[in-house]
Amino acid sequence: MSGLEALDPRYGPLYERALAVLGNDPRVARVELSGSVAAGTADAWSDLDLHVVAHPQHYESVLADWPTWLADITPTVFARTPLLPFVVNTVTAEGLTFDVAIYSTETAPPTTGAARPPQPAGYVVGMMSGRRFTDIDTALEYAVAESLRGLAGPFISLLQREEHLRHLTGVAHLVGLLTTVYLAEASAPPPGKHWNRTFTTEQREAAAGLPPVSANRDGIVAFGLGIAELTITRARPLYARYGLDWPTALAAVTAQRLQAVLGLDVGAWLY
Repeated sequence: MSGLEALDPRYGPLYERALAVLGNDPRVARVELSGSVAAGTADAWSDLDLHVVAHPQHYESVLADWPTWLADITPTVFARTPLLPFVVNTVTAEGLTFDVAIYSTETAPPTTGAARPPQPAGYVVGMMSGRRFTDIDTALEYAVAESLRGLAGPFISLLQREEHLRHLTGVAHLVGLLTTVYLAEASAPPPGKHWNRTFTTEQREAAAGLPPVSANRDGIVAFGLGIAELTITRARPLYARYGLDWPTALAAVTAQRLQAVLGLDVGAWLY
């Protein structure tokens, strides 16, 4: 059970109401389930995603008119297009999340259930890379180098400026570097929505054992060094497997800066 029947039962009437409103709109060619329901991967915590496909000559009208037809479908407490102008994100008055993407027949993805073209492969490493990596070895190499660069640069400078709150904004980036190493350990493809299906229990428990992070010097140091050590020590044995050269010079300079500026001795695990 991984389609519409897997969702909160309140989504069923919401879907039927959307079909009634949009299916009877002469500007609309078809209404399709999308997201995890269409993919057959939905669970009880999934939301409802729809594709509304308009006739080309009416696309702009349907798109501009979204507040009207959405109100005919359901009361909402939130309704915006914050990510893309053709995607409406909503929270209904019942607390259901309901998202609608509006296309024309000329630009719509393949019909639900049809064979879909393969999505471009790519590893997203951290939150700051401007590219996707097609191979896990290059993704791993970037993750390690970025971890070391961060320790040698922003980790030190933000601590010295006492910019502890700003430091917290980089936590997701650091977690992305660590999970890239996890993927390299298993030679795994990029994860989907359900990370627990990709990462092992041991990997998740290792991350759960990291020190808590907080917006003060001690919290930043404990978490920053903890996640860096986990990333580096698990990555280093993988370099031979993937035919990579360990960045010895960068690691040494990083260790020297941490010792000289912060008085932190990380030589036992950094190089």
